[in-house]
Amino acid sequence: MSERVRALAAVIAKPHGFAAAVGEDVIEVSAPVSSAAVLYEKIRNTLEYQEEHLLRRNAIARFFQRHMGENELLSTRASDLLRELVWAKYLPNKEVPTFLGDSLSTIIAKYEVLLHAIENGAAHREHLSRWLLDALASEVEHAIAPPLHDEAAARYMYQEMRERTDWDTALGLTKEEQDLRLFIAVHRALLKSNMASLRFHVLSLYYPDWSSQKGRARAVELAPQFVAIAHKIDADISHPMTEKLTRLLRRRAGVFHVLTDVISHEPHHFLSLLEEPDALDRAVTHTLNDRTKAFRTRLRRTVVRAIIFLFITKMLLALILEVPYDLLVVHNAPRYPLLVNIFFPPFFLALLSLTIRIPEKKNADDTMAAVRALVVGADHPVLNLRVKKDVRSAWWTLFNIVYALTFIFVFGAIGVFLARVGFHALSIVLFIFFLSLVTFFGIRIRNSTKDIVVAEGRSGIVGTAFDVFMLPIVRAGSWLSVKVAKINVFIFFFDFMIEAPFKVAIRFVESWLAFVREKKEEI
Repeated sequence: MSERVRALAAVIAKPHGFAAAVGEDVIEVSAPVSSAAVLYEKIRNTLEYQEEHLLRRNAIARFFQRHMGENELLSTRASDLLRELVWAKYLPNKEVPTFLGDSLSTIIAKYEVLLHAIENGAAHREHLSRWLLDALASEVEHAIAPPLHDEAAARYMYQEMRERTDWDTALGLTKEEQDLRLFIAVHRALLKSNMASLRFHVLSLYYPDWSSQKGRARAVELAPQFVAIAHKIDADISHPMTEKLTRLLRRRAGVFHVLTDVISHEPHHFLSLLEEPDALDRAVTHTLNDRTKAFRTRLRRTVVRAIIFLFITKMLLALILEVPYDLLVVHNAPRYPLLVNIFFPPFFLALLSLTIRIPEKKNADDTMAAVRALVVGADHPVLNLRVKKDVRSAWWTLFNIVYALTFIFVFGAIGVFLARVGFHALSIVLFIFFLSLVTFFGIRIRNSTKDIVVAEGRSGIVGTAFDVFMLPIVRAGSWLSVKVAKINVFIFFFDFMIEAPFKVAIRFVESWLAFVREKKEEI
C-alpha cells in the first residue's frame, strides 16, 4: 500500500473547522438581517454565472473592492468583513471567533504594502489592483476556512501524477517547468481553482514564506519588482501546456475525488478497507453513487441558475433594445420574434443540460479498477499520462480555411432562415448572441460529466456532425462569455449602486435591533 495514501488518510481523519473555545466571544448576527443579506446574495449571484465554490471568495473580493480608496485602511475592516460573511451565511452564525479578525488584519496589511507601491506610479494600476485583490481574497478565505482536505488531496494527486506522467522530450521543458505546469493543472482540474485562486497558490509556491509571520517583510522586499512577478505568474497560469494538462487531468481527477470521499466517509477504518479488496470496491461503488446523485442535484441547480440569469438578462435587453426598436424603427413588427428570443435560449439550455446520460455501470467498473491501482501504486491506463508535443500537419492551413467557411456558413444560414421567418436585423443579432452564449454554457455543463465519468465518451456519426456544425457557435459563445463578463452592466449596477447602501442599511438595522434588545433587557 502506498505511503502517500496513509498520509492522505491521516490528514483527512483530523477534524478541522472553527476553534472557538467555550465562553469565547463569537460573531452573532440577527436572523432578520441575515435573511435579507442571503436574499441579496442569491439575487446578485443569479446575475453572474459562477461556480458555487467560488461564491464566498467572490463576496470577499467584492468587500475589498467596495472599500478600496477609502481613507480608512483595509486592514481595519477585517471584523466588518467577517460580520458581512456571517450575514450572508457564507460563515456560520455564533461560531466564528472574534479574534479571527486580528489574524485577517495582519494578512490584509501585507497586501496594503503592495497596493500602496502600485499606487505610486506603477503602470496598469487597475489590472495590478485587481490581481492583488484576487490573491488577497483567496488568502483571506484560506485563513477563514483552511481547505486542509482539498490541499492534501491536491498534493497527493500532484505527487502521484508526477510519477505517472511521461513527458515528450520534444517539448523542451525543464524538470522545474514540468512540475510547475503539473502543479497548476492539478489545482485547476481537481479543485476547480480559477485565475484568482491560482494567483495566490503560485505566489505562495514562488515564495513559501508569503503566508508566514515573515509575509510583511517579504511584501516590502517584493514591492519594487511586483509588476514583473505578477506578469510572470499570469503567464505561468495561462501557459498553453497548463491548459492542455488541465484537460488531460480532468477525468483522472474523478478517481482522486472518489478516493478522498471514501477516506472522508470512513476516516478511522479506511486502512482496514485496504486489506479487503471487496470491501474497498463496495465503498467505492457507494461513494460513486453518492457523487453521481450529488452531481445530478448540482447540475439541476446550475441549470436553474443559468436559466434565470438568461431569462432576466434577455427580458431586460428586450425592454431596453428590442421593444423600442420594434416601436420606433420597425413599425407593426410581428411579436413572435420577440417571444422566441425571450423563451428559446432558456429552453435550449435546459435541453442541452438535462439530456446528459451517464454510463453508471461501466463508470463504476472503471473507477474501481483505477482506485485499486492507485492505492497499491500499480499502473493503470486511466492514471498513466503521456504528454506529447502537438505536431500540426501540412493539412492544418486547409483545416483552418474549412473551419472559417463553416463558421460563415453556420451563422449565415441561421441569419437567412431567421430573416425569412420575419426576424428583423436586431432580432437576428440578439438571437445569434444568446444562441452562442447558451450553446457554450450548455456544452460546458455537459462537459462537467468529466468530473465523475472516467472513460472517454465516443461520438457517433450524428454526434460528430453535430460537433462540427456547433463548434463555431460554441467558440463564439466562449469569446462572448468573456466579453459579457467584462461589460455586465447588471452586475456593475448591483456592485456599485446597490451593494454599498444595502450593506449600510443592514448595519443600521442590526444596530437598531441590538439597541431594542438592550432596552428590552433593562425593563
